[in-house]
Amino acid sequence: MFFRLNPECYFIMGEKCGAIFDLIDAAIYVLSKEEAETVLSCEKNNPVREDEKSFLLELRQFCLGNFYTNKIYIQKLRIGSPVLDQLINRPPELFRAFLEINNSCNRECWFCGYHGTKRSLGCMGCNRFEENGEPLTLERWKELIDQLVDLECENIFITGGDLTLAWEKTMSILDYASGKFTNIYIILHQQSVSIDIMNDLADRAKVIIQAGKSIDNYFENSIYILTISPDEWINNQWNIKDKNTIIDFAISDPHSLTSDLPIMSKMKMSSALHQFMSNTKFHPCLGHTVAIGCNGDVAPCPMMKNHNLGNLRDMDFHTIFGRRGKGIYKFWELTLDKINKCNGCEFRYACIDCRALEENLTGIAEGKMLCSYNPKEGKWI
Repeated sequence: MFFRLNPECYFIMGEKCGAIFDLIDAAIYVLSKEEAETVLSCEKNNPVREDEKSFLLELRQFCLGNFYTNKIYIQKLRIGSPVLDQLINRPPELFRAFLEINNSCNRECWFCGYHGTKRSLGCMGCNRFEENGEPLTLERWKELIDQLVDLECENIFITGGDLTLAWEKTMSILDYASGKFTNIYIILHQQSVSIDIMNDLADRAKVIIQAGKSIDNYFENSIYILTISPDEWINNQWNIKDKNTIIDFAISDPHSLTSDLPIMSKMKMSSALHQFMSNTKFHPCLGHTVAIGCNGDVAPCPMMKNHNLGNLRDMDFHTIFGRRGKGIYKFWELTLDKINKCNGCEFRYACIDCRALEENLTGIAEGKMLCSYNPKEGKWI
């Protein structure tokens, strides 16, 4: 007798334990060392031992697999074409583009990227940076938007300093981009948001509002980024008024991080089909993402400007993307299989990861500090 997992169920072995990912129900089943070894043996088409039957019957009751009288090959569920994956000149799959159309601001916010603040959601928040070179013109931004459309980019984020200081340019870009992307987001500081501004943005973009420490004014149907310190989270010194508020942690001392912080605990993971399959080939955040600075510089993330991939002032996207395995692909294909500590974790294809913050905290591109799971022991700290 043999036992095999169903096509939609992927088994991932860690250094000690393992996990079964049900990609249809988006459920993760955590296995002990002994259970993982049993499933691993079954997936190798080894005969079922008598002492393994009761556990395997449990898996069948959860609709994760079945018994067979003979050895059997199970074609795993997947998306996409294996033929397309091997094409040398395959066009890039671009999902997200950050367009920093402005870099001016009159504020001196403590969490700003200008000060080098280490943030868990810096890419989604309000920032300005120290950049050289003249800003791209409005006409050049429109040309780049057309190129993003040709690349079938799905989502764009309009950002950069205080956009209300360049509001005419911002509105021109929003109007030009209208209807060309699945989602258009605009990132604003809460002190720049007013009823008039929100009326201008109606039906043009989804608004992300940056707040530091507390939310002063609440606008419906907006996403709030609330930047606080880990100590403020632990001591409940923060104010969330809506479920659309996302906590952004600003870290000054990485050695003071505690295991109960949301950025340390990865207990809330998803094994949805598309995300899981993408994570086996691409980084969960950097993958399919590009950031364009106000001066045209290209980076893999708005918070990773130390990795300059070229400038779009006089060249087009196809030059920036170049060949597979190089340039931006080096960051796109930085799966957690290539990250220290993560490569031995059974949850690596369902986990989130911020390379910008990890690199900032550890000093190396493949470092890992923000995790409270020990794959060597199979235990949460």
